[in-house]
Amino acid sequence: MPTPRTRRSARAILLDRAGRVLLIQFAVPRHGETFVFWATPGGEVEPGGTGLETAKREIKEELAVNVELTGPVHTAVDRFMHNGAFVASIDIFFVGRLDQEAPRLYATAGEERAGRPCARSSGGRLMNWTKLPRRFFLMNWAR
Repeated sequence: MPTPRTRRSARAILLDRAGRVLLIQFAVPRHGETFVFWATPGGEVEPGGTGLETAKREIKEELAVNVELTGPVHTAVDRFMHNGAFVASIDIFFVGRLDQEAPRLYATAGEERAGRPCARSSGGRLMNWTKLPRRFFLMNWAR
């Protein structure tokens, strides 16, 4: 098995007043098919950057809003194949409040701007925790 490339990412669990979480749907070409998944806003931590800086930057780029974040509140580790390379992924999660009923998603990734094949985001949606598939990590954020 090849040595994986380590990818550190920072993600934001953004909740509205009703306790719904914002998820973005992505469609990724994989083995000649389209793999569709939902994820929280976020992106790769750049060299010298911090998780918190990255999460805030990604929210600004993807949603054009500034949000106060706390955390990290969770870390997830996974391994998978992406674009023909084995990846060891470390996702650091922060939490914040989003006071928008219908957030707008902006395509800002370099691959999207360049028109290259990439994870295509098709929209963001606020989803109630009770309607999420079981595979999602669930936590009670009410305090």
